[in-house]
Amino acid sequence: MRRLAFTALLGPAMSTAASHAADWPTFMGDAARSGANAGTGKAPGGFQLAWEYDLHAAVAASPVAAGGLLFVAAEDGNLHAIDIASRQLRWLFHADAGIASTPAVADGLIYFLSRDGQLHALDAASGAPRWSFRTGGEARFAAHGMFGLPRDGHKRADPWDFYLSSPLVADGKVVFGSSDEHVYALDAKTGAMVWSYKSGGMVHAAPARADSRVIVGAWDSALYALDLATGALAWRHQTGADHKDSIMLGIQAAASVDGDMVYAGSRDGFLYALDAATGQLRWRHDAKGSWVPGTAAINASQVFVPTSDAGLLTVLDKRSGRKLYDFPTQVWTFASPILVGDSLVVATMDGQVHQLDAASGKPLWRFMSPERLANARGILDAEGKFDNQRLYGTRPDEMVSALEHVKRLGAFIASPAWVQGHLITVDALGRVRAFRPMAKS
Repeated sequence: MRRLAFTALLGPAMSTAASHAADWPTFMGDAARSGANAGTGKAPGGFQLAWEYDLHAAVAASPVAAGGLLFVAAEDGNLHAIDIASRQLRWLFHADAGIASTPAVADGLIYFLSRDGQLHALDAASGAPRWSFRTGGEARFAAHGMFGLPRDGHKRADPWDFYLSSPLVADGKVVFGSSDEHVYALDAKTGAMVWSYKSGGMVHAAPARADSRVIVGAWDSALYALDLATGALAWRHQTGADHKDSIMLGIQAAASVDGDMVYAGSRDGFLYALDAATGQLRWRHDAKGSWVPGTAAINASQVFVPTSDAGLLTVLDKRSGRKLYDFPTQVWTFASPILVGDSLVVATMDGQVHQLDAASGKPLWRFMSPERLANARGILDAEGKFDNQRLYGTRPDEMVSALEHVKRLGAFIASPAWVQGHLITVDALGRVRAFRPMAKS
């Protein structure tokens, strides 16, 4: 495979031998996928744009950071390593296919999965390749008769299946899922396979760690708990699956783990709270027919749940599942929310970033992309909701082109990150933005 790593002589050499307090080295900040690495202390009084960096490429993967470098992967196959201090490109690695897997950084290496089925391990400081592992192939989820379209013998790919599995690095292993329906655990230093587990569907969710187990969902709508050391199945929990229209099925988001609880959203329209040890249902929240496509953030008492068609961020009591409040995003939210101090930050598909008081849901700050402000194609109505007539016209089956119009609003598919006291976002058009906190007035 062609590998290009360009190293610029910019700034001091990166050290990844030890973890850095300001790092955000993996999807949702930690192995539990809690989104809470920055969730202590008081919230900033909003944010101010500090700098921008344009990748000039589509982006679905979320940014990560370690040792002074910000890593952003794009669908043109480029992984960018940006020196945060100088805001300059340190190195660029080019894979032979798009990258929709959020990278993970650990012990001096960075790992990610590309759409040609390669799990790459690079030196995080220089971008030099260390090893690669080939899966059985990566693809979008597809089904017959999807979204009620004719069953004409052709499977149709799901345009909302944005992501590939993001690696989990734990106990010397790299664990990730594949479209070939397997979960793999590789030796983190050599890439040698330690174990694999055959699930019942494509695995595009990021694995989460729960003590000695890995929790991961699949497109068969099941959640699996696997032994981290051996890959043995500890338990399996089946969520709902609509096989008639292939709409309300599949788990595409990572589960989040909090002590003895696992929280997992499903496209069957529910968020599930399961016992981490047994997989038994503690409670579930009904999203009223809306997908739960993002990973829930968790603080000491609350679970923050993004939804799609409902146009809501729902906040629940994490022990009982009782609804505390809804925040109307008005549009689909696929990006996962994160906690910054005692506030929540959520980025949405209409090019907005919201900061809320986590306890009450009171809006604290908002960013709107220039394209969202302009709304040149008129696909947002006066209430800020998608105008389906303008979006789809007379062809409701034209979901791919409709989704491209949405992306041109500066939509957020990638989740935010908290790096060196800055909020980092990357929109679907490939624009990286760093926001510095403002003091409360």
